[in-house]
Amino acid sequence: MDFSLPADLIEYLAELDSFIEADIKPLQAQDDNERFFDHRREHSRTDWDNNGLPRPEWEALLGEARRRADAAGHLRFGWPSQYGGRDGSNLWMAVIREHLAALGLGLHNDLQNEHSIVGNNPFVILFREFATPEQDARDGDKLLKGEMRTAFGLTEPNHGSDATFMETRAVRQTKDGKPGWLLNGEKMWTTGMHAASHVMVFARTSGNDGDARGITCFVVPARTSGVKIEEWLWTFNMPTDHPRVSFTDVWLPEDSY
Repeated sequence: MDFSLPADLIEYLAELDSFIEADIKPLQAQDDNERFFDHRREHSRTDWDNNGLPRPEWEALLGEARRRADAAGHLRFGWPSQYGGRDGSNLWMAVIREHLAALGLGLHNDLQNEHSIVGNNPFVILFREFATPEQDARDGDKLLKGEMRTAFGLTEPNHGSDATFMETRAVRQTKDGKPGWLLNGEKMWTTGMHAASHVMVFARTSGNDGDARGITCFVVPARTSGVKIEEWLWTFNMPTDHPRVSFTDVWLPEDSY
C-alpha cells in the first residue's frame, strides 16, 4: 500500500504554513493574545461567573482568525464548490488536520473546541445532501453566511452516542390546522447552544429501539418554546459550551425535517 502524499497536497500544506506565519501568528502575538494558549489559557478563555461559558474576547479572536482564513481561501476548503469551497476530499482534510495539529496548540488550530483555519462544518455537507429544495432556499444562504448557527443534538443522557437506542421521540401532530411534529426528549453535549440559532435534533419517528431506520433529524429553532438548557456540563478542559438540553412538547411544522 502506498502511503505517499500527492505532490499538490504537499504544496498546499506549505501554502498553509506560509499563511500561518504571515497572518495568524502575528494575530496571536498581539494584544497579549498568547494568554489564550499558554499556562493562563483556561482562565483567559473561561467566564467562571457565567456558567463557565467562553469569554466574548476569546470567541472574538477565533472569529477574526476564521475571517482571515476565509479571505485567504482556506476556511471553506472542504466545502462544495457550489458553496464557495474547494471540494476538499476527506483524505486531504484528514492530512491537513493532522498537519495543523502537529504544529502544536495555537490560533491556527485548537482541537479542544474544533477551531481551525481549515474549517470542519458538517452542516454544510448535510444541507447539500439532505435538505429539501425548499429548505435550501429558505436557510442555505443564511447557513453559508454564518447567520444560521447550528448545534448538533444526537447524544443522550442514558445512551451516549448510540443513535439507535435514543429515547427522544417525535410524533405527528396537527396544530391550528397545520401539519407538524411534537418533539420530546433530552440531548447531551449539545455544543454551541449558547450561540446557536438552531439545533439539529435526532429523534425516533418510527420503528423500535435498536432499529437503524426510523430516525429523523429535525431542524429546531433554538429559542422555540419548550427548548431548555438544563445545565452546562463542566469538563476537564474549560470553557464549556456543552449543555444538557431538554425538548418538552416542542411543536415543529412539517418542513422542519
